Amino acid sequence: MFASAVALIVIGFNSLVSASLVPRAPLGLVWESPVAEGSLYYTEVERLVTAYEREVGQVLMPSERAKVALKINTRGRAGLSTPLQLIRAVVEMLEARGYERRSILIVDDSAHNLREAGVMPALSKSAANFEGCPVLALDTEQYYDADWFYDSPLPPALMQEPELFLETRRASQLAEGAGGRKSFLPKPLLFEVDFWINLPVGVDDPALGIDGALANATLWNVSNSRRFLVNQATASAAVAEIAAIPELQERLVLNFVSLERYQFIAGPFFNSIYTRTEPRLWMSSDPVALDRLLYDRINAMRLLEGFPEIEPIPRQLPFAASLQLGEFDRGRIKVQLVALPDGGVRVRSKPANVTPLTEQPEGKSWLRRMRSW
Repeated sequence: MFASAVALIVIGFNSLVSASLVPRAPLGLVWESPVAEGSLYYTEVERLVTAYEREVGQVLMPSERAKVALKINTRGRAGLSTPLQLIRAVVEMLEARGYERRSILIVDDSAHNLREAGVMPALSKSAANFEGCPVLALDTEQYYDADWFYDSPLPPALMQEPELFLETRRASQLAEGAGGRKSFLPKPLLFEVDFWINLPVGVDDPALGIDGALANATLWNVSNSRRFLVNQATASAAVAEIAAIPELQERLVLNFVSLERYQFIAGPFFNSIYTRTEPRLWMSSDPVALDRLLYDRINAMRLLEGFPEIEPIPRQLPFAASLQLGEFDRGRIKVQLVALPDGGVRVRSKPANVTPLTEQPEGKSWLRRMRSW
């Protein structure tokens, strides 16, 4: 299928409400759970998904494809990736609903980053799996379909050369440029799963403003994506248009964002000085709303630490909202708290041997100074 930037908008408006096997919750609705000290996320994830199932009136369960995928983010490698324990908790939640581990695919764009983050085993081990779940590294180019791609007139990255070289290579560049316009889509998420779940990480990014739910579901899900990071305009347009491809977005059912680690400045690469942690887990069918909450949170922390805010609001948020993919207006976003049970939360048997990312003032006064939601 050819998905041009122009045709994409037309198709998007005609098909955004196309029927999917698994319903999504209303746009603008975000569930929030506190995370108990030492928690392994199992209780929090289960209660959040139960709230979603109650809202849509349907329980998650295997359908005819009998597979599900988790799109994680390991761009920050070991320092700032999707928490491994959150991955484990989501896998266990899916197991409880009938999916076998071998049918739960873990997807990200870089084999190197997956190994650095502890998700994919070392090269010396042949099996690419995470505790029984197959791990798919998209940059191995095994999982793209030549007939399904996002086409953009933006040239491939690093195509700029001195005029002398351009003159001698003009013919070959014309042919290569045609292929370089294409960003191929991940075949497993289109054709092999009942639905997929997005597990992004919150971090600032010079080209995106916010690297969160939308970016993880789009740019870090397609080939040849670095060409869009030239400036904010091209990056934002690509994020919104890829997110609107019906065959990709209709099976994205839930997005989880853990604030166990998020970075408010110096991104997109991990910098422990500017990384913060909060005992908070968000879940929503609306990636735009989650990115708006991340944007507000990151800006609040930047102000608290004496840095300028990210301004204006990242363009992909209003772009995506205009395509009916979510809500970016803070007044239209509803955060619904999901309480933890009294007792019964699964926690670590002993404190994790992890050095705190930051030293917080006594009594967590910095939390009290944050702007309220």
